[in-house]
Amino acid sequence: MDKKRILLLMICLSLLTASCKKDANIDPLTNVVFAKSGTIRVECEKCSLTYSVLKENYTIEVINSKDIQFSYISDFNLKTTITANTPQNIRLAVFDSYGRQVSNELNTYDPGEYQTDSFSIEIE
Repeated sequence: MDKKRILLLMICLSLLTASCKKDANIDPLTNVVFAKSGTIRVECEKCSLTYSVLKENYTIEVINSKDIQFSYISDFNLKTTITANTPQNIRLAVFDSYGRQVSNELNTYDPGEYQTDSFSIEIE
């Protein structure tokens, strides 16, 4: 009876470790590319965010705070421009699709002042 339990335990352990695989961009069966989703978090009283993802430009008005989702399929540079409408502190945080923090900046802005940044987003 003990030999059967040991054999069953070994089979279960081997099945558990054999089913693990790395999260990949491309499905090996269909060669379909899966898009990844990142997040830009902006915390401000009232400001404007302009950002570009893979040659597409977007502009969003932010009041208090907002999480903006963006999708990508390859490595790229995320370009952001924050414009303040009033004197304020603005936090800009960028997270990739794996939840890793790419940037977290807190800056003081005067009315009409803007700041442009570029962040490297990589698929691993």
